[in-house]
Amino acid sequence: MLLACGAAAVSSAAAPPPPPVYPDDLPRMLDGYDLGVVYSRYSFWIEGQKGTVIDAIMAEPTEVAGYRPQFAAPISFRTFSDYGHVQSGDIRSYCRTVSATQVDRSDCRFVFRSVTIPAAAINRTGPVGSFMRETFDPAAVVANMKANGVAPDADMWRIEGHRIFATLPSPTKLLRDNAKVDTIDSHQCPAMRRALGAIEGQALPQRIDIPLIGEDGWVPPPRPHAAQREDKLNFVADGGAMTLTGWRLLQPLLGPVYAAADACMSGRLMSG
Repeated sequence: MLLACGAAAVSSAAAPPPPPVYPDDLPRMLDGYDLGVVYSRYSFWIEGQKGTVIDAIMAEPTEVAGYRPQFAAPISFRTFSDYGHVQSGDIRSYCRTVSATQVDRSDCRFVFRSVTIPAAAINRTGPVGSFMRETFDPAAVVANMKANGVAPDADMWRIEGHRIFATLPSPTKLLRDNAKVDTIDSHQCPAMRRALGAIEGQALPQRIDIPLIGEDGWVPPPRPHAAQREDKLNFVADGGAMTLTGWRLLQPLLGPVYAAADACMSGRLMSG
């Protein structure tokens, strides 16, 4: 997978992710707690940590030799699934450095970056699935739940993860080690630069509808189990900086940019 978003911002409805296979050598019940349910909850808890790791990677600046970053990222996005935040990306602008304080604005490039952690907890032979199996300690989990007042008949899907799994090893380093960062430069991908140029000068005439003020419009619900992308666009309008964030609003504008970047990265992989 290159872009979870691709040209289509919202995927079609899909089945929920399957539950992990509970290890045969572990007890299924302990002191009244159904550990099969807890184990499934553990897979979601581990997957739910990916967003924090992805955010940390995105916060680290991308270096482009001989070029200096300019302004805030004009485009950025985050993608969410049933597991939570699973991908982030942005496009940043860089101009050639000519001195300690100056850049050549006639020589600029745009760099697309996408961060994912493809390794999945439900893949028993993969690094995350193996970590899940090796670190799940029924006695420690039950002891932690008891200490946090989590009863055996509690709905484990409504209990905060730290009240169940806080005493187990953190997956942060493992997730960081398995992160995948994809980048493409507008010098390598002129189609992406053209798609960005096509946005320039366009208007956003959408009607403003503040909930509970006046007549509220209908907002369609997300498709079940579909990946949802939150887009952000930074730009200047009438001399002032503006930021728009939306789940559907920006898709017609930004979809061609994502599609161009996706096509360039796919082409690069196919060419070796």
